[in-house]
Amino acid sequence: MVVVSSREFRANQRKYFGLAQTNDVVITSRSFGNYRLVPLKEDDMLIDEKMLDAKIKQGIEDYEAGRVHRMKDGESVQEFLGRMISED
Repeated sequence: MVVVSSREFRANQRKYFGLAQTNDVVITSRSFGNYRLVPLKEDDMLIDEKMLDAKIKQGIEDYEAGRVHRMKDGESVQEFLGRMISED
């Protein structure tokens, strides 16, 4: 783990962005507290709370309206997912 002050981070951002690829980098600030620098990966999903709430609400509405996919008896997960994708 690498711990640096916010001042040191500001002065050497490129260095710490590079280090964050392989190490935990913690940035400390007296005014704002401590933060961990974490690189995002291609498969990371970013969603804000408002959008997440809207998606959950839509999912509940779809369920209550019967707009759901159900597995058939004896159907494997792979078969179910393939059928879901082909139906949409």
